[in-house]
Amino acid sequence: MQHFFHRLFLFIFSPILVFVFGDDHQQPLNSHLDLNTHHISHTKDVFDINSKLPSVYHTSTRQNISKELYDELEELARVVDVSYCVGYSGIRAPFNCLGRCSEFPSFQLVETWNTGPYLSDSCGYIALSHPPAPKRIIIAFRGTYSLANAIADLSLSKQSYLPYPSDGHSSPTPEDQKCENCTVHSGFLESWTQAERLIGETVSNLVKVWKAERGYELVLVGHSLGGAVAALAALEFNAKGYGPVVTTFGEPRVGNEALARFIDGRFTPETYRRLTHVNDPVPLLPLNEWGFAPHQTEFYIDQKELPPKQERILRCEGPEDKECIAGGGVNPLQLFWSHRDYFVRLGVCLKDPRRLLLEGDKEDGISNRV
Repeated sequence: MQHFFHRLFLFIFSPILVFVFGDDHQQPLNSHLDLNTHHISHTKDVFDINSKLPSVYHTSTRQNISKELYDELEELARVVDVSYCVGYSGIRAPFNCLGRCSEFPSFQLVETWNTGPYLSDSCGYIALSHPPAPKRIIIAFRGTYSLANAIADLSLSKQSYLPYPSDGHSSPTPEDQKCENCTVHSGFLESWTQAERLIGETVSNLVKVWKAERGYELVLVGHSLGGAVAALAALEFNAKGYGPVVTTFGEPRVGNEALARFIDGRFTPETYRRLTHVNDPVPLLPLNEWGFAPHQTEFYIDQKELPPKQERILRCEGPEDKECIAGGGVNPLQLFWSHRDYFVRLGVCLKDPRRLLLEGDKEDGISNRV
């Protein structure tokens, strides 16, 4: 009976969510840039949005994060927000867009990809972060615009997980990489499989040159369903010896308990940061009753308004810490706010709209005409 009411609730709210988040029908995009040069601009335009929601603070025994980690996570939230320009107005070389691109003057766009708007599709970008910023190969996975359809289908589709390689998962798996009794959401797996076919060779070449020879770190970042794809990408890149560092925001549960423990055995809180936010329903989905489970390395934001204070971001203990997101409940209405509020309001490829209306986007050479 509980299962029935959960499905009914999601079914009722799905049309509302489609209206809010829309459906992206852009054509597939795949652009490349010469990796031998990079452009550095000297502009910066930071736009902070406050949700104006009341904050509910509770006393916690959990450890807070350092100022250094806070700054890193805040920057990565803005980095993944740029991914929402892919499939909308686009990202152009050297690193220009209608969103926050100008906040990263030393970034160099390598490639964007967009296979479509649906759950099994994939979308994002690859960029190089050059000094004076930290030296990184960044892969950013965007959340789908078809979020309502995805959530409505989350309980229905699982398959066995064979972690390596991703080319249809038909080749033999090395013994040390086998995941016994693991199942994965088939939509998430298909999304990563599609992405890997487009970016796998590029990532391999970047790792050979920029990581092995020049000391760049491989950084994966994803929001919402893009967080689930980043998780599967991380497992494969880890198996290949790339040593990724992963940060996700509002990541849903990727697979069953066995897969969650498989992830835990390969990453630490230093190499995988799973950010959750008070009242965000997505990290609680798909439900335990549907055979899904969360992995560890959770960092919990227990403040509703933006931006969160450093002391309001907690290091959680175990996969389902009741002082963190596991202590809440599933409320699909919070997809409008809590699921998008990670340091900044995610999912809108725009700077301050008031400034755009007044003067256009002269810095990036993009007109404000629609």
